[in-house]
Amino acid sequence: MAWTRITDPETIERMLPAWLGQRMIGLRGSFGLLLTTGDVLRLTSIVAAHQSPQDTILLDVLMDNAGVPDGIDLAWRSKHFLGAPVPGATLATVHLAHIVAAVEFTVAEMAEEPAEKETILPDELDPEQTDSDPVKVAARLTA
Repeated sequence: MAWTRITDPETIERMLPAWLGQRMIGLRGSFGLLLTTGDVLRLTSIVAAHQSPQDTILLDVLMDNAGVPDGIDLAWRSKHFLGAPVPGATLATVHLAHIVAAVEFTVAEMAEEPAEKETILPDELDPEQTDSDPVKVAARLTA
């Protein structure tokens, strides 16, 4: 059986339920996939998808650390939180049919290397930009 590996974020987004594709592809954050087993797989990003000729979809994900995320609601604490089995072994493949729900534990950021990011100090902001929309302000600060 020949599988097709897909890395284009827009193509993957079209294959997945809306929120799953829009929030987890090309972003880094702290997410969880509730699996049919009742376990939660902690991940930071979806990096690729694989599609079989029969339309089975597998997702390559970057796993986060195992354990209960900080500040999580009490209702979630009883879940078993799966993560990277050993330090540095963060890549996993998940069958899309085994995902019941997806949750976000923290606000996601655009995926980029730390060296590429330049910190803008508040006094460097353009005083002419008076937009108070928090999303637009955050975009200017991280650009």
